Amino acid sequence: MSDDDPTAAPAGVPAELGATYRPAERYGFLQASSARLRYACWNVPGTASGKVKGTVVLLGGRAEFIEKYATEVVGELLGRGYCVYALDWRGQGLSDRLLADRGKGHIDNFSTYMADLQLFLDKVVAPTAPRPILALCHSMGAHIMMRVLAENGPGPISAGVLCSPMTALKREAMLRSVLMLMPELPAIDERYLFGTGPFVVFAREFGSNIVTHDERRYRFTDKWFAADPRLALGGPTLGWGRQAARSMTAAVAPGYLERIELPLVLISAGEDALIDSHSHSAVVARLKHGDHVTVAGAKHEVMMETDALRGLFWEAFDRLAKGVLGQ
Repeated sequence: MSDDDPTAAPAGVPAELGATYRPAERYGFLQASSARLRYACWNVPGTASGKVKGTVVLLGGRAEFIEKYATEVVGELLGRGYCVYALDWRGQGLSDRLLADRGKGHIDNFSTYMADLQLFLDKVVAPTAPRPILALCHSMGAHIMMRVLAENGPGPISAGVLCSPMTALKREAMLRSVLMLMPELPAIDERYLFGTGPFVVFAREFGSNIVTHDERRYRFTDKWFAADPRLALGGPTLGWGRQAARSMTAAVAPGYLERIELPLVLISAGEDALIDSHSHSAVVARLKHGDHVTVAGAKHEVMMETDALRGLFWEAFDRLAKGVLGQ
């Protein structure tokens, strides 16, 4: 089902990011239903197996891509002794896009994302990843992982850290009101969601951004899109918004979260303007083995924040690794 393929590597690397960027040892495509999914795998450098503590499955959020995390986060995980396995969601990164307009972030149903993740875990991660395996997921990726754990069980995953998980949106009531008025037709659902559009680098003013206080890390996206334009992605479609709303409803259905057996740490961003982080405490309360950490002062992308705020994230990650995995 998986096929290693060097063409899944990025076409170029921004020179100014080269010092911390870690290219993967293995890139490949995984054939899923109606789409090829791109993945990357890193081994702990210069090791015999004795230095390997385990593996981290790294999953980004909507519009993100493997290289954004390979710029710093992957190196920090490798330095801690973890192999890393990462996936581009269908419709973004170098995975197949769903619409002729590559700039539109679209999905037919979040169950498709869930099936893609399960396939990745079954066919790429489980056969080769050193144990134990820890999930590290952001935003939409955290939401999808949580749903897969609830519906399919833990599989090869031993524990997880979910950063800014998409459990509720700040402007969700407005989104749902608009969706109720819009007929569910391809011609409608394939339009950009109101207030969004194609990626325009000149429109990305740091001062008005809502994801990080750190301008250098904010520019990771711009620099990678310039180095390999195939990575570029604009806003979500109305159909993506419709399916996201339905998936968030499904994720909080009675008895749903209670199915998750493994330990999870939910990390909330104290200044999140995208996700309603007030919903996280209720989610954690329903988990059998849940912990809740709030990084006060952080915007949505905690792993792309300032050094001080990222330090609080890494403390939470290291605490889970030590406490749950015995390391």
